Amino acid sequence: MRFSEETLWDHINDGWSRMSFKQRNLWDAIKRSPEEWDLKGYGPFWVVAIIGETVIYYNHFEYGFNRSSWTAFGFIDQFQSLQFELEQAVQVQLDIINSGYDVGPRSSGPIAGEYLGKQSGR
Repeated sequence: MRFSEETLWDHINDGWSRMSFKQRNLWDAIKRSPEEWDLKGYGPFWVVAIIGETVIYYNHFEYGFNRSSWTAFGFIDQFQSLQFELEQAVQVQLDIINSGYDVGPRSSGPIAGEYLGKQSGR
């Protein structure tokens, strides 16, 4: 895995510091110690929370947290490119619990900036 657990914890702790009281309550119920799960065709990703048939994982290609279904423990079903901060991913799950519906989004627009592993001007 190219994305270190230490760096992941920085993102988790930063996200936790921005969470509302309601988001923190849900986070406390669904969080887990980061664990590498496989996503077919993409390799391992860090899963940080599980609620029912949904995981929250960090997408190190897109630099953000995402949600996905899972059907077998240790395997993420869907690649998403939302580039959410942790508190945003938790809020989406909270909205689903409150409304009973998952209306998305499934992707987000590009976020400007330099990203690791990409070379500009070449």
